[in-house]
Amino acid sequence: MRESRPRPNADIASAPAPGTFRSVEHWLRTWAAASPEKTFLQSIDQGTSISWGALARLTDRFARFCQARGIKANDRIAVLTDNSLENLVLYFAVMRTGATYCTVNVEIQEAHLREMLTRLEPKLVLWDKTLDPALLGVGSPGAWIPFGACDPGGHATDGGLFEAVDALGDGPALPSLGGPDDLALISFTSGTSAKPKGVMHSFDDYQRIAEQTIAMWGLGPRDRLLEYRSFSWASSHMLCLHPCLIAGATLLFARRFSQSRFFDWVRDLKPTISIGVPTVINMLLERPIDVRTRDLASLRFMSSSTAPLMLEQHRRFEETYGIRLVQLYGMSEGGVVAGNHPDTRRIGSVGRPGLYQNLRVVDETGGALPEGAVGEIEIGGAQTAYGYLLEDKTVQVIRGTRLKTGDLGYLDGDGFLHVTGRAKDLIIRGGVNIAPLEIDNVLIEHPDIAEAATVGVPDPIYGEAVVCYVAPKAGRALDEAAVRAHTMRHLAEFKQPKAIVFVAAILKNDRGKVDRNGLVAAWKKTQPPG
Repeated sequence: MRESRPRPNADIASAPAPGTFRSVEHWLRTWAAASPEKTFLQSIDQGTSISWGALARLTDRFARFCQARGIKANDRIAVLTDNSLENLVLYFAVMRTGATYCTVNVEIQEAHLREMLTRLEPKLVLWDKTLDPALLGVGSPGAWIPFGACDPGGHATDGGLFEAVDALGDGPALPSLGGPDDLALISFTSGTSAKPKGVMHSFDDYQRIAEQTIAMWGLGPRDRLLEYRSFSWASSHMLCLHPCLIAGATLLFARRFSQSRFFDWVRDLKPTISIGVPTVINMLLERPIDVRTRDLASLRFMSSSTAPLMLEQHRRFEETYGIRLVQLYGMSEGGVVAGNHPDTRRIGSVGRPGLYQNLRVVDETGGALPEGAVGEIEIGGAQTAYGYLLEDKTVQVIRGTRLKTGDLGYLDGDGFLHVTGRAKDLIIRGGVNIAPLEIDNVLIEHPDIAEAATVGVPDPIYGEAVVCYVAPKAGRALDEAAVRAHTMRHLAEFKQPKAIVFVAAILKNDRGKVDRNGLVAAWKKTQPPG
């Protein structure tokens, strides 16, 4: 299939000048005045949407609802629901008020959910009444208010929050309570630990992150973004919610990704940008779907983030579908660290450092390394979060400090960043450093391998040994001798795997990232004691 040509966006929004803060209330009013009937948020699964004008009216009413309950800046409001129109309405309504929106993944274990809510100490907990109240912990700290369906027309009958809000009617508009340094949002990291960190972002942080996304993608009012990841992820806020708010773009969203429906969404809804992650890209490659070029004509590109994308997968996807992939790299507490522009991308790189990031690659002593040298990626600037909300409810302030990402990489001669792996995943065999991603990239080039993940396991002689987990493509059979012959042709002797483990699919965490800790644990269980 030939590559579909991107459609230029002539109406790119003008982001605020550095240092110029604009509230969520400001942006809602701006776009409601400019395009009151234009759709801002469209829920694919619910078959409903809300315009800029309707959202501005509803969020004004919500501000008065909060005023009556004594809500102030930095008061925490937790929202418990899944990917729904109501979720996003409340996301913008809470922030428009100037309070702190707190998001928790409602699909996690009950004990973890309750611990997070206890740690947040919310003043209000707004919960979707279609969920099980016992599992949510209804009655724990905070005033719990249920909600059902909102009504974009302003006449909700959910018997809960939205009906109470709409009953207030229209009245004098209240100014936002939150300033640039007040907390806009608290979300939780995707770490594999039982109690991940709560990441606290200010309103100014989130505006700066949005400015980066707008500049990186040339985002404007004519754009339509397609998203299907959980809105409990900070990444969806940073790449979709806040950028669309500031740029005046439309957000199309689903509860979750559907391989069978994805290209129908593109054909029927005509997004100009689709969010992508390596897991989705691999799924579309594993079972290719025959689509017509004209059905993809609206799509400028698909992004790829949250996990490394193998070079071979990148090339095969573009050859198969003719859709450009644009890689970027971000983190919950650091914003968009680096990103490719669709017209100046470099395949194999995550792009140039993001706005305000003051990115450096450093050695073990913190000294800056020259171009081409691999070290830890370090950032510090206006996209960095205010701090962490820890298990004991204390706050660790990180704003104003240099933030070590825990990722290894290097800058090439043109300033593009290349991520080579996680520092904690580095395999040290006999005193020699081995990057798992290098081996993964070699394995994925084998014609019968769909996925690969390399880990370091304990070794009595070398300290660590290389073990590779590989998953076959559908309908293909893997032969260990053939795989070893492949690695022998492409890897030095000291990088050869001690063992190759064949699995149906590579173990991943709930956000689609390879769970290397889980793979190491699985390996240890197969070994004899002692």
